Amino acid sequence: ITGESLPATRRQGDKVVGGAIVTDHALKVETGPRAENTLDRLVHIVWNIQSSRPGAQRTADRLAKIFVPAVLLLAAIAFVVQIVLGSTVSLALLISLSVLIVSCPCALGLATPLAISSGLREAMKRQIVVKNSSLFERVPQIETVAFDKTGTLTTGRMQLMDGDSQMEPGALQLAGAVEQHSPHPVARAINEALDNQDEANGTGGRTDHVLDYRSHSRGASAMVNGGHVLVGHPDWLEENGYRFSGRQRTKLEKVRQRANVPVAVGRDDEVLEVLEVGDQQRPETLKTLESIKKQGLWVVVLTGDSQAAARRLESLEPVDQVFAEVRPESKAEMMKGLSRSGATAMIGDGNNDGPALAEADLGIAMGTGGLAANSADAVILNNKLSSVPDIFKLARHTNHRIKQNLSWAFLYNAVAIPLAFTGYINPLFAALAMAASSIIVVINSTRKMRIAQH
Repeated sequence: ITGESLPATRRQGDKVVGGAIVTDHALKVETGPRAENTLDRLVHIVWNIQSSRPGAQRTADRLAKIFVPAVLLLAAIAFVVQIVLGSTVSLALLISLSVLIVSCPCALGLATPLAISSGLREAMKRQIVVKNSSLFERVPQIETVAFDKTGTLTTGRMQLMDGDSQMEPGALQLAGAVEQHSPHPVARAINEALDNQDEANGTGGRTDHVLDYRSHSRGASAMVNGGHVLVGHPDWLEENGYRFSGRQRTKLEKVRQRANVPVAVGRDDEVLEVLEVGDQQRPETLKTLESIKKQGLWVVVLTGDSQAAARRLESLEPVDQVFAEVRPESKAEMMKGLSRSGATAMIGDGNNDGPALAEADLGIAMGTGGLAANSADAVILNNKLSSVPDIFKLARHTNHRIKQNLSWAFLYNAVAIPLAFTGYINPLFAALAMAASSIIVVINSTRKMRIAQH
């Protein structure tokens, strides 16, 4: 719940976070009288933010209160003017009626909701649910886009980072033979990589003979095919008499610099290999960030991970700023600080992102569950990061149509009402013109949006 991508070890006397997930071994937790649930605290923060935010009010809504009374007044003035100029009562009534008929509050009233309805439909085609329609009006004002790291820019699950050519032959098979009995995220990553390798090579299931499996605080051991195998933290293997070669120590340092997890594999007092396990970047991450950057937006990354884990993102060209070791409660405050220099958008996936999504001018959630989806203005159902630029493009297209519709409605009324007032339009033509004005707004709103998908 803190947004860290790697498991953290806790020992007797350490404090733990309410809402954390135990991945390995048993854990006995003592709560004091003032202990509070982290998730409940985040929900409380989201509630305070959302309940204090004023609702958006559209231009057309404000003008609707003025338009109809103004037209009624103009019709009355037209009648009086015609009588004063010597026209008959019937002619004065016809001109007054023309003013009432030709005026088109319908075009003003339809301009915004029809364009938004079209935008909502296009969003659903891309498996995007827009929960707050004011999103279409807010996106053009956005200047800063903040991304959560773990689970948003990365896959959010541990994976083996080594390629087949980088590993000592047989090391992965031995590690998998031992780790198949462990529920730890690192163990699952090793076994998943081994299963993928077997599938790619067309080989059958596991045939290793495993005996005397034991789980330790920093690894696991077992007898595999008659040899004693240890898999775990490099320091643990060193404490048990295993020695690392120069190549292995170099790799160990590189893995730690990348803030990934080094997993040593040893057999019969010999270190065979150092495996690299970590939270992998999504394949579409760089392309998505580049697309956002091309739209002239400032790109920021917020993460609960360490400075070392965040360093990889700093090297990405589209990323302007990275904030590491950010606690869940602090993310909302950081979004509030970023908003001082302009409107902000936040993209996240976890419960820990809920307050930040609610605080941002625009919140976008990846996936459908938890506090993130409840706090966001838009939810990406298919969990594709590449849908984020589509939301920005879609909102700008929709906003452009709203402005087109409103411009047409104002232009039409600005021309048609004076013509009717001066007697150049009769009631029949006024009725046709009024209907045509509304139809033009409908056609403009429902025409297909041409937005290239990633």
